[in-house]
Amino acid sequence: MAVKCERPKLSDLGLTTNDSSVFYCTQWTTWPWVHYPFVLYRIVIALYMLGMLLATTIGQIQQIGGQTFLYLTNLALIVVAVYLLVGAFIAWLDGVILRSRNHEVMGIRHRIHWFLFSITININLIVTIVYWSLLYSPSYNGPSFFDFNVHATPAIISTLDLFVTAIPVRLLHFVYPLVFGIAYVVMTVIFWAAGGRTAYGPIYPILDYTNDPGLAAGVICGVMVLCLVLQGALWCLYKLRMWVWMKCREGFDNEELNIIEAVL
Repeated sequence: MAVKCERPKLSDLGLTTNDSSVFYCTQWTTWPWVHYPFVLYRIVIALYMLGMLLATTIGQIQQIGGQTFLYLTNLALIVVAVYLLVGAFIAWLDGVILRSRNHEVMGIRHRIHWFLFSITININLIVTIVYWSLLYSPSYNGPSFFDFNVHATPAIISTLDLFVTAIPVRLLHFVYPLVFGIAYVVMTVIFWAAGGRTAYGPIYPILDYTNDPGLAAGVICGVMVLCLVLQGALWCLYKLRMWVWMKCREGFDNEELNIIEAVL
């Protein structure tokens, strides 16, 4: 069985699929016993990231107030926490409580989940790459616990989710993180044009529109290109996941697969 590589269609921009079970089942449902560990995995990482979000956000608000929400890192952390909470809710509701049988019906919760997935995996990888390559200042003791959990863990969890879940990746979904990024840039420009300054000067030293607008423009363009490249890489990883899954299914005959699907 081969993994199909089809030319992107305009309809791929949408958030529709003919199987809603991809949002509450793991890709590896060929083995029935993995479903409940998957739900537990969903709940545990959602609560963990919620705890990190609350701890870091509350601490920063106490120090710099509303300026906390000017930083892309914090906004990306909010998105990944909401994504994981929605994912845990769907896995529990559809996979355990409702035991949904009509896999063709997509609800608004599934579309929200897919939308957040498309944004969070791309944006958090960008945050990780930009922070550790351009903004991080190495210290003798290395990165702190919170530094690592804010600037690396979300990207690690998002990438892990790509291989654990059954959510599809579409090339044209690069539009969602790109629009998110453009909206963020517009916000920073409005903040700067209004004379806004954070407690540390510009929001980021690489986005200093006053003293180094050329660098800021270059970084913005570079990140937009990176967004496109990452979407292509994520799509390739998704195809790899599907290829491995199909290879695993080859070990089962049709009768065994029917029994498995009945159990699920």
